[in-house]
Amino acid sequence: MSRDKKRQMFWYQVDDSEAVARHLEKMAAKGWLLEGVDNWYFTYRRAEPVRVKYAITYFPDASVYDPGLTEGQETYADYCRTAGWELAGAYGPIQYFRSTRPDPVPIETDEAVKLSAIRRTMRKTFVLTYVLLLAIPFVSLPVILQQVRWGPMSFFSKNITQGNCLLMGTMALYSIGFLLDYLVWLLRSRYAVARGGACVRPHTRTRLWATAAMLVVCAAVVAGFLMDTSPSGMGPLLLFYLALYGGIMILTRWVLRRLKRSGVSRESTRGIMIALVIGVGLFIGFVTPFLFTRLADAGIIHTGREPVETYTKTYENVSWSYTMNVFYDELPVTLEELGYTVTPEDHCTYEAEIERSPLAVHGEYTQEALSSDSDLPRLSYQTFETRWSWVLGICWERLLAEHESRQELTPAPWGAAEAYHVEEWNVYLLRYPDRIVTMDLWYDAAPEQAETVVQALRP
Repeated sequence: MSRDKKRQMFWYQVDDSEAVARHLEKMAAKGWLLEGVDNWYFTYRRAEPVRVKYAITYFPDASVYDPGLTEGQETYADYCRTAGWELAGAYGPIQYFRSTRPDPVPIETDEAVKLSAIRRTMRKTFVLTYVLLLAIPFVSLPVILQQVRWGPMSFFSKNITQGNCLLMGTMALYSIGFLLDYLVWLLRSRYAVARGGACVRPHTRTRLWATAAMLVVCAAVVAGFLMDTSPSGMGPLLLFYLALYGGIMILTRWVLRRLKRSGVSRESTRGIMIALVIGVGLFIGFVTPFLFTRLADAGIIHTGREPVETYTKTYENVSWSYTMNVFYDELPVTLEELGYTVTPEDHCTYEAEIERSPLAVHGEYTQEALSSDSDLPRLSYQTFETRWSWVLGICWERLLAEHESRQELTPAPWGAAEAYHVEEWNVYLLRYPDRIVTMDLWYDAAPEQAETVVQALRP
């Protein structure tokens, strides 16, 4: 924007007319007059500081898809001009009038008519928007419950899943709160108008604080996503998707403005925008995953953390080979500490996958020989630690449900509150006051080796 123009984000709700008018009057006193209105921002032009009055009116029959003012809006603007009010801007069913007269005649004097216009406008804009916004958490709820049911340790230890729950919960409260706030305002205004009074003032300041809180939550969720994805190399991918969604929002807004400026009819504009939204949804849902798969296969982008080295396993009498990643992460206990001799020819990989969230820390540890000629066993164990007993209880119950053939062990030798052994797979399940330990050992593992692993993993 030039020095003679500026834009300002629009944070108000549709029915915050008095607060918007006061804001615009303060801007005029600073030398900025309203020149245009969008659903995202106000546009001002520089002028001499002046005292003006603003008034916001509603014309429910108009639409954001109209190429310009409707005939009814033009007639209404002519009427207001006669009374000393200049049309400063309009967006869909909302008009912004300005008057330089010290005490202009009020535009709307019939509070019942004003309330009816606001109610119809809010139903088409505000209510519909927040009902659709409220639908998102409820659609996501079954997915979240399935994640808790089938993988609680991973669910509670990931910032991504915790952030998603926080975002969905905040979004639900935000939507419900705004809808209830509007309903209370509508009922109180009806009561006041029926008794000859005026519409009551909405809770503008509370709404602004709620919106600010929602933005803070969104920022915190994005930060949590980046914390989870950065170690795996997925951070750039997340940033790409954020940029993609931002670009889509800008694109749809640009297309709408171009259609309106070109004089395309309301019906045609609405149809084009619906087709655009469907097309964008199909692109995001089907095309972008396909492109990322192709790029990952070609090695152009990476969807995981970089290995220290790679090991290529070849097969005799077969014309293909298999390349595997090798890591040298620090493990709490290794095969070497259990009495095994590990040589470079074994091509062992040491992998520690640790996830942290405000609720829990989940570590999965694996040591495995990649060479097919190696006789080393595979060592695998995991820990789950949390201060929240209800989280620990959910995860422990899920583990027990997954191992129905378990046999109870005396917990004292393990220093645990509960201990189980699944003989079929030689799996040990141990529960401590704030930790779960599981060991997936080889079939001929000695009891002393299991004890060594537990001593390294127990609290």
